[in-house]
Amino acid sequence: MLLTMLLAAAQPMTDATPAPNSRLIELLAKDDGVHCLPDGQICFALPGDEESDALPANLVVSFPGSGDDEKTVLPLPTFAGEPQTLRLWPQAVWVRGGDEAGSGEGLEMLVGVIGEQRAMYSGGGGSGSRLHLLRFGMAPHAIGLGGEVLDVAWDSSLMIRACFSEQDAKDRLDACHDEYEFKAVLKPGPDDGGELPSLTYRSFATAYPQTSRRSEDNSGQKLKPSDLAEWKDPECSYERVLRFNDATGRYEMDRPAPDCSVYTEP
Repeated sequence: MLLTMLLAAAQPMTDATPAPNSRLIELLAKDDGVHCLPDGQICFALPGDEESDALPANLVVSFPGSGDDEKTVLPLPTFAGEPQTLRLWPQAVWVRGGDEAGSGEGLEMLVGVIGEQRAMYSGGGGSGSRLHLLRFGMAPHAIGLGGEVLDVAWDSSLMIRACFSEQDAKDRLDACHDEYEFKAVLKPGPDDGGELPSLTYRSFATAYPQTSRRSEDNSGQKLKPSDLAEWKDPECSYERVLRFNDATGRYEMDRPAPDCSVYTEP
């Protein structure tokens, strides 16, 4: 699929260990939803309540690499958008190591939580998620989870019924659902010496069949074989540089993003 190929081409290369110059680190998935740094020294988890549908309320940090079974429980902030589920982002943004000369501030990285919403409607449904980056730090005698520094659209998939009769199915060559997808990736940004490293946000939005538009009435279309392909939306497939604003305590895009809610909101 076109979207998968575009994402693969945009994925950042990362080092096997969390060196400061790698910035983006792939976390290794373990059992029970635990994700660890490549060296296994620090692990993160979002434990849920098995007896209820309540969202995870805490980030649990463990240190198996040190032989210490003790865990640290850090309360999560409230996320905007009322997500129905939460999961860990399988990457982290390296800010600095605890042994960096002259830092005096200990280890710091950005950990991510992905909040997802789902919706069902007649003959279809969809999901949309957002990525929330949080500051995580370890100084001597202290482990803490800071505030949210980034909230961006991340991953959405929508399927809307388009055939309501045998004639509709014939006219649409049996392509009886309009499908819309939105994906995003983060890459290292230009090194500008800010308090937090700059990042590059890149999104990809596609529609299938290529004539479908969620903002329009697509019923009654007669499709050609050439229409049975994905269409890349040039407006909602974009790239922005994210820089940390010391005054607001959040990342900001170098220029406004377009309104892509037709892809990102189920």
